Amino acid sequence: MSSARPTETLSRILRSASFRLTLFYAVLFMASAGALFGTVYVTATAAMQDDMAAVLKSEAYQLADIHRRSGLAGLADQITRRINFRTKGPIFYLLQAPNRRVVVGNLPGMPPVNGAIDFVPQPDSPPPEPTDGERTKLTGFGLTLSDGSFLLVAQDSTRLTDMQHAIVRAFAWAGGLTLLLAIAGGALLGSSFLRRIDTITKTSREIMEGDLSARIPTRGTHDEIDQLIANLNAMLARIQQLMDGLRQVSSDIAHDLRTPLGRLRQNLEDARDRATTTADYEVATDAAIAEADELLETFSALLRIAQVEAGAQRRAFADLDLSALARSIGEAYQPSAEEAGHTLEIAVEDGVHLTGDRQLLAQMISNLVENALRHTPQGSTVALAVKRAGSGFTVEVADNGPGIPEAERGRVFDRFYRLDRSRSTAGSGLGLALVKAIAGLHGLTIELTDRKPGLGVVIRG
Repeated sequence: MSSARPTETLSRILRSASFRLTLFYAVLFMASAGALFGTVYVTATAAMQDDMAAVLKSEAYQLADIHRRSGLAGLADQITRRINFRTKGPIFYLLQAPNRRVVVGNLPGMPPVNGAIDFVPQPDSPPPEPTDGERTKLTGFGLTLSDGSFLLVAQDSTRLTDMQHAIVRAFAWAGGLTLLLAIAGGALLGSSFLRRIDTITKTSREIMEGDLSARIPTRGTHDEIDQLIANLNAMLARIQQLMDGLRQVSSDIAHDLRTPLGRLRQNLEDARDRATTTADYEVATDAAIAEADELLETFSALLRIAQVEAGAQRRAFADLDLSALARSIGEAYQPSAEEAGHTLEIAVEDGVHLTGDRQLLAQMISNLVENALRHTPQGSTVALAVKRAGSGFTVEVADNGPGIPEAERGRVFDRFYRLDRSRSTAGSGLGLALVKAIAGLHGLTIELTDRKPGLGVVIRG
């Protein structure tokens, strides 16, 4: 068991995408290094060959110039001194008389050849010494002098071979080390990548087992995986929020709709037991229908809140004139406000625009105005205002009514929550919950302010 786990881990690392990608780039680098090696090899070899040819040619012409000045004897004396000065090379000389007799030199006689020549000295020649059983290859430059003599200057070409071998060894070591480091780096990167994937897998299992609060830890590196994890965590937070909302709705329905459903059932039972005439049945039926309509309206409001919180309407967002929308809503409510004995004041600045859903924003403002008109006594003043605020805007619906106690302001946006004094008025307690959902969908914030007297609901965008 213990020996199987490291093997399995190694197998996973070798199969990981990060390791394969690292290996691919390592092979690509090796191919590039191979091309570079070929270029350096060819260029360096050509450069050294040219350098050797230039040195030999320069040496031969210098000696030919001495021959013109001092004759064959003077040239032989100069070559002798140079041979004695360079007792072990790397330059070799041959001076032959016109009859091919060797006058001086450390090379055997040979047929005259003008220009560059590559050759291997005959076995009976003393210099240079064989290496590993093979005669040394020489590179030379020959000249036929003015009196018919032949001059050859040569150099050991093993220097070129040594340089080529050195280049091959250097690239072999560098390439092998690079490939080894690439494999080690790929294994390390693959191991790190797999650990992060295992963390995501572990968190996913915890969520599938019911722990919706589980989140994937980030490393703070802000790399692509950290950004992916941040998006996943945001998605999980959104899912948890929706699930909490669903549980809250279920709980609200179970607690707050049980009373009207029980009342409806009780009224129907009373009608069955006590109604004796057609008129009694009609009254009971009308009451049941009215009660059922209120229940249907409540369910419709709950469904609408759920749809808004899920963000389904975001696809219908468009640029709209919030000033014109708020002004039209205020003007629509002014007649009914006057009939109820209220004063509705409208103070809307022009040119306030917003990207959003026109129908939902109209519902949000209408709910705030209706809420203020419904829960303030006759003779109260309600004000609807839209103003610019820096780079944003504010929408405020304020009144001079009794307001809301500070201890209860944090709960008025909950579903079905109603103040004690409001339970005698019509409504389901879902109006402000819908306002909060619409504001959240559009990225707006809501603030309750104490107007002393009265209440102000400020929406900031």
